[in-house]
Amino acid sequence: MKARLPAWLALCGFALVLGIAPAQAAPSAPRPLSPADSASVRLPFTISWSAASDPSGILAYNWQVSASSTFAKISRQDSVMAPATSDVVSGLAVGTYFWRVQAVSNDFVQGPWSTVRKFKVIGASAGLPATPTLNLPRGGSSFHPWESFGMSWSGVAGAAKYVLEASKDSAFPANGVVFRWESETPATEILITTVDRGSYSARVFAVDADGNSSMPSNVVGFTIAFDAPIAAAPTLVSPTGGASASLPIEFRWNHVVNPQSSGYQLQIARDSGFTQIEQDIPFLNGPAYTVVQLPTAGTKFWRVRSFQGVIDTAGTAAVTAWSPVGTFVVPDGPLQVNAITLSRAAPASGQEVDVDLQLNRGAPAGGATISLASSNAQAAPLPPSVAVPAGASFVTFRFVTGQVDTPTTVTMTATVGSVSTTTTFTVSPSSLRSLDGLPFRQNGGVPLGGIVMLNGQAPAGGAVVSLSSSSPAARPPTTVTVPAGVESVSFTVPTSTVSADTPVTITATWRGASVQATTTLTPQPPPTSITLDPATTSGSSGSFGRVTAADPRDADVTYSLSTSRPDLVSIPNAVIVPQFAAAGGFNIGTSPVSTRTLVTISVSGGGVTLSATLTLEPAAPPPATDTVTITRAEWSGGRLRVEATSSNSTATLKVYVTSTGVLLGTMSGGRFETSIAANPGSVTVKSSLGGQATRTVTG
Repeated sequence: MKARLPAWLALCGFALVLGIAPAQAAPSAPRPLSPADSASVRLPFTISWSAASDPSGILAYNWQVSASSTFAKISRQDSVMAPATSDVVSGLAVGTYFWRVQAVSNDFVQGPWSTVRKFKVIGASAGLPATPTLNLPRGGSSFHPWESFGMSWSGVAGAAKYVLEASKDSAFPANGVVFRWESETPATEILITTVDRGSYSARVFAVDADGNSSMPSNVVGFTIAFDAPIAAAPTLVSPTGGASASLPIEFRWNHVVNPQSSGYQLQIARDSGFTQIEQDIPFLNGPAYTVVQLPTAGTKFWRVRSFQGVIDTAGTAAVTAWSPVGTFVVPDGPLQVNAITLSRAAPASGQEVDVDLQLNRGAPAGGATISLASSNAQAAPLPPSVAVPAGASFVTFRFVTGQVDTPTTVTMTATVGSVSTTTTFTVSPSSLRSLDGLPFRQNGGVPLGGIVMLNGQAPAGGAVVSLSSSSPAARPPTTVTVPAGVESVSFTVPTSTVSADTPVTITATWRGASVQATTTLTPQPPPTSITLDPATTSGSSGSFGRVTAADPRDADVTYSLSTSRPDLVSIPNAVIVPQFAAAGGFNIGTSPVSTRTLVTISVSGGGVTLSATLTLEPAAPPPATDTVTITRAEWSGGRLRVEATSSNSTATLKVYVTSTGVLLGTMSGGRFETSIAANPGSVTVKSSLGGQATRTVTG
């Protein structure tokens, strides 16, 4: 199969690039080679041309087929990547056509079109799928915006898929607006919808496994309009004719000719005029729906309608008429539980279970109480009762199964008044469910992460799960414990570097049962660089790391990361360099420091470790908001006297030995005096507001 030009570069895409690119020399024009001018051909057939030239090289070729020598409307067009100089043409009707080709350089410059050649399609080859026959649209030929309707066609041998096209132009110009829908075989029908009003022509193609299209089918027309006919109303199936129906009740009706997704509305009322509606349920897919709640017993009336698109720009719905009204009777017998449904048919120890209780009718005024009982309160501890609000006919409660050592059968009983209903289920001991979390592929030398999952919760003392590996390149811990009352636990598997793809199976075993997960360890190309930006940062600003990897890379590459000061610098355990990316990155978190600190950050993989240095600087002190002035600094007879002031009377002033930074004391009233054996040389007075001053001590 020839390489195709990516869609964002094909044809019109190049014109967009040319619109902003500086003027450059265009590649030469190719020369058509085959088929010969005016040749008769059968589909599919190959067009070929001579190679073009350009100083930057040739990236691709664009070709076009048209029923007109002016190429006003394009019948078919496509692109192929160089160095290919041919392509296969299909999907044309019998008739005369013209074709041409142009080159596109590696600078994204389109060359001139080639000379035009003519050919005549006389039919299809035996190997091409036959032409399907397109049927009339389901339900008429005029539909509303947003209304889905069915299109179908005859199936043909050799089709891998079908492509339906619709256009307001009966020529289906490839350089115009053509809607396309694809349907994989064996389907020979599709639902389509559009909001673009107008008259359309539609046709369908059969496409084989090689992408060759059959000749186009017959053309069928349809219209999208606000005033399109609205479909006939649905018809009811059951319950009807006053039939007796206890809750839950399944309502069934016949589809309209073109059912819409979430398009039906169901109403149930106590009167035939639907002024006392008990249920109004929209957005149903139909043609069936089960109702579990009706507040009263007695005769009921129900109906259905369908929404079929819109009839104006405001979005007003196109709605069918209501169906004929159906009737049924909810018996007014003793209140009882009709059905007990568990969310888990066979729960395991420690699992939550939701229980649905379906009553035969709505609870009376004041509500009702359903008493509950369990034949084994250890395995299935139930609440003593559940309240049913007045008018409700459906209620839910939840319980958590207890720990059992063997499968334990439990009978649940729900009683209303003197009427009891039972259901039986089995509570199973907790068991291994799965081993999750292993990647499909990962570089050797990087730890794997796994998760042991249980059905239910681990018993008292926890679940001690044994782990093993099929390869010495992956070394899981011998056991891992799921804590009591918990359903899962994570673990890490150290791995070794490998020289070739190495399949690994990790096996978890508990209570005589095992589950497995597989991965493949891959050779790891070494990292080629690690850079930090910025390389110097404060303790609160952080940084960002960038790692590059050696080529070739047939998959993402994962490298281990480490730091010499994990107390000051936080980084992830690993960094991923994506297969097609120049580098992978990771965030670096930093903590404040009081002095300049150098931290080494390393990346390891493929037998290579590279490092970079991150410099942490202390945070800059806040700007001073006052000015300190020292008016006296004297030492005499072993006594030091200092006097100083601040421009802000609220500041606290402290005296330090300038040379050592030793704190001598705090000033009081602008004065400080202390005994000191020798003249300190100079003192510094620092303010709590940031100001400071230094002065030589006399004496």
